[in-house]
Amino acid sequence: MLRTRTALATIAALCLALTACGGSEEAVSDDVAATPAPSQAAAAPEATPTAAPAETTESETTELVAHLREKSMRLWEVYNTYDLEGLKVFYEESYWQEREEQTRLEMQPFQSRGATLTAEETSPPMEIAPGKWQTKHKASFPGGSVDLVFVYEQFDGEWLLTHLEPG
Repeated sequence: MLRTRTALATIAALCLALTACGGSEEAVSDDVAATPAPSQAAAAPEATPTAAPAETTESETTELVAHLREKSMRLWEVYNTYDLEGLKVFYEESYWQEREEQTRLEMQPFQSRGATLTAEETSPPMEIAPGKWQTKHKASFPGGSVDLVFVYEQFDGEWLLTHLEPG
């Protein structure tokens, strides 16, 4: 039994380190669902991060923190539905392309067991470099948990996941 739990914990860590979530586009609010469809995205040039304004007000920072918190929690909701199409709207396009197939393979054990993750924020969103924000979460599942670090950058006005790692 201990080996099964250890295996599930390892699978969860790998899966979450590469994906963070899965789900359907209906679970995503309009601001996230506005991401171009795959056919549109393929025609567009690769996105480049949008520079943040030189100075942000305290109010703007508070709004961004709230937005990234909400977005991160939506990631978990979507992940728990095992829908890769819904998941990709949270990722920067090239980062998603890099991760998609491995994510599909790593998600299968969770889907076959109907396992879901319960997430909690362990560190609020904070700017780690100009235009880069990070937040940390703990994801608990039957038999274990994993700590993750999400890194977001802004592309054409939308904050997208550009890095995810165990942390």
